[in-house]
Amino acid sequence: MQDHVTLDELDLQLVNALQIQPRAPWALVGKVLGLDPVTAARRWARLTRAGAAWVSCYPPETERQSTAFIEIVCEPGHSLAVARELAQDPQAMTVDVTAGDRDVFVTLHTPDEEVLADYLLERLGGVRHLHRVRSHLQVKNYIEASRWRLRTLDRAQISLMTPEPAEHTPTLRPLTDEDWAIAVTLAADGRASLDALAAAASVSVSTARRRLNRMLADQQVRMRCELARPLTGWPVYAWFFARVAPEHMDAAGHALARLPEVRAVMGTAGPYNLIVAVWLRSLPDVQQLEIRISRTLPSVDIVDRSVTIRPLKLVGRLLDKRGYAAGTVPLDTRRLSGAGNSPSSTPD
Repeated sequence: MQDHVTLDELDLQLVNALQIQPRAPWALVGKVLGLDPVTAARRWARLTRAGAAWVSCYPPETERQSTAFIEIVCEPGHSLAVARELAQDPQAMTVDVTAGDRDVFVTLHTPDEEVLADYLLERLGGVRHLHRVRSHLQVKNYIEASRWRLRTLDRAQISLMTPEPAEHTPTLRPLTDEDWAIAVTLAADGRASLDALAAAASVSVSTARRRLNRMLADQQVRMRCELARPLTGWPVYAWFFARVAPEHMDAAGHALARLPEVRAVMGTAGPYNLIVAVWLRSLPDVQQLEIRISRTLPSVDIVDRSVTIRPLKLVGRLLDKRGYAAGTVPLDTRRLSGAGNSPSSTPD
């Protein structure tokens, strides 16, 4: 169990700064927050040690990557056990136990369609106590959760933290085993040193730096700074499942992405064609937001919704009962490993 932690305004600003630039040097972070770099680093170490905040990494982008959202209805009394088993899988990037018409909701990320099919047909086929499984393949991403911000910095601070736009056209290149080793290390600690990345990939520090910079520039790896949800002021986590006429999809997706409560908006192929993740300040706000969406976006028909009652995993990071970081699962999504993975630790 992690230590109890109380955040002050500087802690929240620190997290906000790293949300903008997750691997920013401490000298820059300290300058923006009015701290010396050692103090900024010490504050961050305190937050990560408590599991209150962390920087993680998405699986590397590939040309054939596939993402799916899986709804699972379990036999009575087995939801938590099923969710815990699936949370050990690298491909199961996010795992939630939910209230509503699904017991477990999984965000699945695979490097290609073959691994996706193997997971849906073989891996899930070997999981006990499943009553019903329904999957939705992602076809478009309107906004993803790494862009969500605490909004505790002022405009001047945000400007200082925001990198200059790179004059570079992202290119999805074939990834080597060394690239994957760097990505897996970043998933466990997004601010891992170049020395640690070089050691993991068995390359020189200069080569590790070059490979990391290339993957970041090509957006083949994306970093993300997280704060345990109970500490954000937005403790309620819900999913909306909607249907939108095809001619209104893009307009609706972009409009939903602008709402401050919205964490992610995905266009999907399945029983619903739009899935939305939201963070809210209270449970009644779930209904209030749905009413607001129906009034302002009449093309969006929210046909179902679920509230997360126990998040077990978030972008590869295992969570305890409070939603604090409690360990990681190795991020290599290239092959199925099934149950029995050995994470660095497991949720309480």
